[in-house]
Amino acid sequence: MKTEAKREQSIRWTREHMTKEWEEAAITCAARLIRCKSYNPPGNEKETAAVAAEILETAGFQVEVEEFEPNRCNVTATYGDPEDIALILNGHMDVVPAFGEWEREPSGAQRENGVLFGRGSCDMLGGCAAILTAASLIGSAKVEPKRGIMVLLVSDEEDMNRGIRHILSTKKLKADCAVIAEPTQCEIQLGNRGFSSWYVKTKGVGCHASEPWNGVNAIYKMGEVIRRIETYADSLSEVQNEYLGQATCCIGTIKGGIRLNTVPDACEIEVERRLLPGETPDRIKEELQKAVGEWGEVLDRSFFPASLIERDHPLVEDCRELLAGITEQEPAVSVFRACTEASMFSVLCDIPTLLLGPGSLDQAHRINEFCREQDIVDCMKLFTALIYCYISER
Repeated sequence: MKTEAKREQSIRWTREHMTKEWEEAAITCAARLIRCKSYNPPGNEKETAAVAAEILETAGFQVEVEEFEPNRCNVTATYGDPEDIALILNGHMDVVPAFGEWEREPSGAQRENGVLFGRGSCDMLGGCAAILTAASLIGSAKVEPKRGIMVLLVSDEEDMNRGIRHILSTKKLKADCAVIAEPTQCEIQLGNRGFSSWYVKTKGVGCHASEPWNGVNAIYKMGEVIRRIETYADSLSEVQNEYLGQATCCIGTIKGGIRLNTVPDACEIEVERRLLPGETPDRIKEELQKAVGEWGEVLDRSFFPASLIERDHPLVEDCRELLAGITEQEPAVSVFRACTEASMFSVLCDIPTLLLGPGSLDQAHRINEFCREQDIVDCMKLFTALIYCYISER
């Protein structure tokens, strides 16, 4: 934890260097990113990465843009000592497609009455813009770094997390702490439940449906599997965490059979299981297979651990004090309702991580998505103060 004097100094420095031009720059940056149309699918963050790299390079950061697959890019930028990173600021550059009928052009980045509209405005290009503008301010002011800061913008968070997984396949990130700019309405959010998904398959014996006794109906077997998983899901009401709430289980898809006049020889469902800290792939798979019994087979699909930082961790207190000083309001402390890439930092890299960014999760993935401009500005100010606080002393 930084000293109270250091936090106060960081707030003063931010106020002294903050201008209306910098506030406007944060909104303009978010609008510029929205217009890049980094929809996923199909998955193309190349233009967004180029914009981010230009801003960071101009600010004096050492920047690497890695195109790890065609049109799929990660941006890694450091300021100060790259071997002594005090803080990682992370965001994802991809956004979900703009489905449905919008009242405004989804990539138009229209501004009305203090609100920025557009796909990705809250999830999470507003957060990326707050990071980039804070980094730009710090670099433009030529703050002398005694430690390092890393800005890490990744691809494919909205699908299979290929961006962060590619990075971690080549190296383990090292830092004192990390902040992910997911839409929290500027609340300090301690973490999120994890996400695991599983295939459950049943096998039967196909035959002509006019004589079903000659076969074994895999869909009938799946009916018993579904009943058993429902019972298992109900039992999870007892599996609780003080901050993150309860573990859950839900069947999301089902498919089986090839045509109406054939007894199906196979059926498959996809099951999701939301996770609490400490729950492992082996443990969850064992629980599901025990619930299913001999009626079906549980197979791996995906696994993202839960992430949770201690309520009294120094990073939480630093963010609370800095945000209170900047906004002159006591910030709320809560948890994120959806799954994020936080565990890629906290669990896989042992980096204490929290979530804090502009916009509301209620707007994420919705028609007519928007973000309050003041949220973006407030987060940009916080990130500026946080960077200054963490790199201006050892």
